[in-house]
Amino acid sequence: MNSLKIVAKSGQGEKNPVSLFEHTRDVLTIFDKFKHCIPAKLHDLIRLAIISHDWGKVIPVFQIKTMKNKNYQPSSPLIAIPHSLVSIIFINEQKLHNILSDMVKKQGDSQDDASIEDYFNFILSAIAFHHWRENFFELISSSGNELTELCEELERQKKTDNLENNLREEIKKLGHGWHELIEFNFEMSKGLKNGVPYYEYVRPPYQLYFLPKRVEISEKKLKDWILISGFLQRADHFASFCEEKGEDVNMSEPDIQPIAFSAAKERVIKKIKGKLAKNEPTKIWQLEKIDDYKNKNLILIAPTGYGKTEFAFLWGSGEKFIYTLPLRAAVNDIYKRASDLIGEDKTGILHSDADIYLLGDGGENQTNMKAYDLARQLAYPSIISTGDQFFPYALRPPNYEKIYASLSYSRLIIDEVQAYDPRASAIIVKFIEDVAKMGGKFLLMTATLPEFVCRALKETLKDSEFEIINLYEEKKKDLEKIKKHKIRVDLIENDINEKANGFSLPADTLDQIIQAAIDGKRVMVIANTVKQAVYIFEHLKKRAEDVKLYSKLKDKIFLLHSQFTLQDKDQKISELMKRFGTFRNDDENAGRILIATQVVEASLDIDADVLFTEIAPMDNLVQRMGRVLRRYGPIISPENVSEPVEPNIFIWVFQKEVESGRGYVYDRDLLLITLKLLRDKSLSKNNYSGEIKEWLLQMKKRSKKNEDQISETLLKIFEEIQGAGSQGKKRLKIQKINEYKSFEILCSEYDKYCLVKSLYGELPDNSKYLKNFEKTREILDAGYMSDRKEEAHRLFREICTITVIPTAKKDELKENIIKFLSDSSDNSLTYTVFKKEILSKFIIQIPWKSGKSLLEPVDKWLSLQEINESDRKKVKRWCQGIYFAECEYNSEKGILRSGSGENDFIY
Repeated sequence: MNSLKIVAKSGQGEKNPVSLFEHTRDVLTIFDKFKHCIPAKLHDLIRLAIISHDWGKVIPVFQIKTMKNKNYQPSSPLIAIPHSLVSIIFINEQKLHNILSDMVKKQGDSQDDASIEDYFNFILSAIAFHHWRENFFELISSSGNELTELCEELERQKKTDNLENNLREEIKKLGHGWHELIEFNFEMSKGLKNGVPYYEYVRPPYQLYFLPKRVEISEKKLKDWILISGFLQRADHFASFCEEKGEDVNMSEPDIQPIAFSAAKERVIKKIKGKLAKNEPTKIWQLEKIDDYKNKNLILIAPTGYGKTEFAFLWGSGEKFIYTLPLRAAVNDIYKRASDLIGEDKTGILHSDADIYLLGDGGENQTNMKAYDLARQLAYPSIISTGDQFFPYALRPPNYEKIYASLSYSRLIIDEVQAYDPRASAIIVKFIEDVAKMGGKFLLMTATLPEFVCRALKETLKDSEFEIINLYEEKKKDLEKIKKHKIRVDLIENDINEKANGFSLPADTLDQIIQAAIDGKRVMVIANTVKQAVYIFEHLKKRAEDVKLYSKLKDKIFLLHSQFTLQDKDQKISELMKRFGTFRNDDENAGRILIATQVVEASLDIDADVLFTEIAPMDNLVQRMGRVLRRYGPIISPENVSEPVEPNIFIWVFQKEVESGRGYVYDRDLLLITLKLLRDKSLSKNNYSGEIKEWLLQMKKRSKKNEDQISETLLKIFEEIQGAGSQGKKRLKIQKINEYKSFEILCSEYDKYCLVKSLYGELPDNSKYLKNFEKTREILDAGYMSDRKEEAHRLFREICTITVIPTAKKDELKENIIKFLSDSSDNSLTYTVFKKEILSKFIIQIPWKSGKSLLEPVDKWLSLQEINESDRKKVKRWCQGIYFAECEYNSEKGILRSGSGENDFIY
């Protein structure tokens, strides 16, 4: 290797290193491919940042230690410093000022534009922090550290001229005289040696500590800063990706062209007409709306099964769009639909296990792996993703600029916003606000929009207009006539001190479920906790055996929840889509039962005839009801819908604690308001105007103990009689609660909308739920910035979730790892293959309330196993953040609580 050659990247293997000149040229080439998405005034500024961003790689430690450029000269000093921080020291500040001055003059003056000094600071910041690391805070805020030592040694050993010459020779190849900008900054070096911290020279874009240095920046200037940093990162990352994969940057597209709007329109028409029955109306509301709303920020409120997804595809087509959903299973489902409609070559998928999903059963398919890599690079025009891949960037962790820069010319689709907790909802509102300010567009769509989310958006987007399409109101007359669901609410006595389960179901309730399946119906049972779902699954099977009916239901009782291994969960979802899909034969009469948790609420296109569910907030109940008779959808003509004579929705309310989540899963106030709304609906009481809010506050005042409050509230709800609403105070005489165990409601599609709207309207302002939402908004509006990406994701997910492997599977894990290592070649020994072949069979995501110190780390356990040293080091790295937990597991039921760790599970 040429000793004067500055190596920037190892490239595709150690024998194909990429020089600094080649890498810089590649980054510039990639930048030119999406510069049309960037304001013209920033083009030369970003090029300037790109040209200078890796100059710090000239130092000996990076060349010799990191790049293995063993013949490199000078060979010392070998002091390890992040190269991006060092790049600044080789920039001649006066010449940079002169270049910026010429650029600004060429653009012409604008009162709103940043000054030369602003751009100077933005460019230095973009260069210095384009690879932020956790140790940067200490390096840039303290004195007498490695930075100081490096400057001292470079001057003492008289190596500055050598390094300058090396850099000039390399950068001279770019032409345009950029090499003349290179000069060691002795003034800065002197300051660092005298104790001046690095951040006094370069403005850091992250961390609360430096907030005073950022608050003076106007919104417009901050946007320029973000775009300069973000597009530098985007171009740098994609060029590096091409170099590592051996791809020609000239033939690679960092932004694949989207499908044309006209083509998308034709495909959507064909798709929707294929769904409609012969006697259904031919008007397609998506086409009626799209021309008026295609280029607007938008909130779409429409019933489940109404075709919101197809509208979203139309709204996003012709431009880059990112479609977010709360659950991985829902993302997989929408990804399939998007691929069919838009094309596999135009659609990417992002979530924590997307790589395994794309691999499927075919081993390490290189085409699929490239598709996954392109999605991670945000290259696809249509990206389907879980929300947690994007929304945490509202907390502005390091390198958030890449996401914000991409969204500055893209469209963001947020589906199922009601599925997020109040803290996450506040973060989403902030993210939407930021996207609008950056110049992107958003479409928020749901069947059940919480009123406080809509109110918050109206408050925050003062300068960014958005419109609301409310199909419930537009189609009110038709939706009032469509009554697919008859609800029965049952009060169930329970003993929370019962050792096996404090939320047991009576035998007659189990019989009711079994009989519905025997009668040929698809039955869905939704529990609020994994523990309750497993309990129902076990007891339904046992009850079926007791009443001699199990033979008729054998292999027809299914269980789905979040605490299966990835491999088992994917297999179960695939099977359920076949057994409970919306398309079925007319002569289908084989009953079946699905017991599940909330994982079936959002976007899974499954269909049942009858639903049994624990009480949940009204918006969640509407989502659950949306899985019943989904195949018909609310889009059908009202005259084609027959009202159910018997209930097909059964809601369980437990006398003690209300539901099995005991307050961990759902806010108790929301549950009580939901129950009150349903009861009032059954009594034909519809005009609330704060009545329920006042009722809830009075209930809390009269109750000293939580248990008393719940019992008294349930008693008062269930004892009301027809006509009590008009007088307001008419009640039965005191009687036992078990004499009033149920009430029924015939519910139209429009009724559901009104009930959800009333739910959040009747929630007291001082409720814990709304306080969490508002408190998070206040923190974000105050300029909160997360120190690390991991912290941002943790704050987005309110409940602490950890990745575990059941302790009982240790021996099996060891056997599988040893076999995997022996069967794998060096080329196939990658993390993705290890994740698919090993981790997907063992790891489970669980909510956890105790400290991780109580658990045994898998990587620590691996240190004691007899595995080849080089392989063990790699596998240990792949298993970091995974723990052993005291629990059992089987593929039929998933995780089983047992041992000393049982009480550490939240639910």
